Amino acid sequence: MKRGLRVIDGDGHLQEPMDMWTNYMPQEFKHRAPNVIGHTGKIIHRYGPCEVYPEGKVIASSDDTFSHMEERYGDAYRSWWGMPERLRDMDQEGVDVAIGFPTNCQLLGSNVWAKDPDLHAAMITAYNNWAVDYCKDSGGRVKAIAHATSRSVETGVQEIYRMAATSEVVGIFHPSMEVETSWGDDAYEPIWQTLEETGTPVCWHGSASHPLARSFDPIRHKYGPLSHALMHPMGAMLALGGMVYGGVLERRPNLKAGFYESNAGWLPFWLHRLDDHTDGRQGVFLKAKKKEDALDSGKGISMLPSEYFRRQCFIACDADEGALAQVVEYLDGDNIIFNTDYPHPDAPFPGAVDAFMDQPISEGHKRKILWDNSVKLYGDKVSVG
Repeated sequence: MKRGLRVIDGDGHLQEPMDMWTNYMPQEFKHRAPNVIGHTGKIIHRYGPCEVYPEGKVIASSDDTFSHMEERYGDAYRSWWGMPERLRDMDQEGVDVAIGFPTNCQLLGSNVWAKDPDLHAAMITAYNNWAVDYCKDSGGRVKAIAHATSRSVETGVQEIYRMAATSEVVGIFHPSMEVETSWGDDAYEPIWQTLEETGTPVCWHGSASHPLARSFDPIRHKYGPLSHALMHPMGAMLALGGMVYGGVLERRPNLKAGFYESNAGWLPFWLHRLDDHTDGRQGVFLKAKKKEDALDSGKGISMLPSEYFRRQCFIACDADEGALAQVVEYLDGDNIIFNTDYPHPDAPFPGAVDAFMDQPISEGHKRKILWDNSVKLYGDKVSVG
């Protein structure tokens, strides 16, 4: 609690230990597990040659990126993000409940990790089991976003049911998608149906939100931070548009969807632009075509994109966003959740909650963003902390 308001950190991160695959991979797949040989800043794993990474993988980063981690995170860093230390940091910040996304396993649900569906499902089972065990020691204060494979939709559906039955998991990372496919494709429908049935939100996170967003990554060598600045909001914009025009939100009105680590400032612009292309001046390009041929309109949507968003979608804001007050006014404080991004090197920690409290928005809107909206998104599982 901070200044009399309860706080849910709707988007932080869990830090997978280096021995996670050794301890949690199903026995028959242990010899095919990712080969973790080191780390960078106790955040990013380094991989030796293995089936998933035949030539190994080391993500290049500046020495300055992680040089301040021990100073900022102290005992949590030294303990490799142990739960007691994490809870102390939450108390220091005033965070009552924290939601943890994967770090090294963010792309685990995508098809880039394993070509064999059975290996893919085994890796997801391993990560999910570790995440559940990690959160069990928090007294209900730390929750996880789990994965579900879409290489085998039937297997993915079974994993959603398994995770939804736990008290530790409050959402499912979005299913993987190729550039040439759509989340509105019939093949994905059992996944959306199961998420809606179990009341489990689907979650899109940063540049992992859409394969096209990651196409900006190569320009980092020429334009530095431009790729990172583009990938995260672009991924969320593509995912939101895909869920609208693919007809998923139309067919599944009780499905909740969250968009994370992309800031919130782009949202009013994007919703207005989508609305205008749906039923406005710029919709003239679509109206010139047969209705059933226009942007998946054959899937059938009966509302404006902004109306779908207000009905069933949520976006995570950063504490120190310069345009946050305008987004809050646009949404009347609804559909926005707070996040800290703890414990990543670019997180506004310590002081994330204080930075948000200093935003020029009303107490009522702060209450919605810090607590009420996350409860609407994640359900009662987050209100027991």
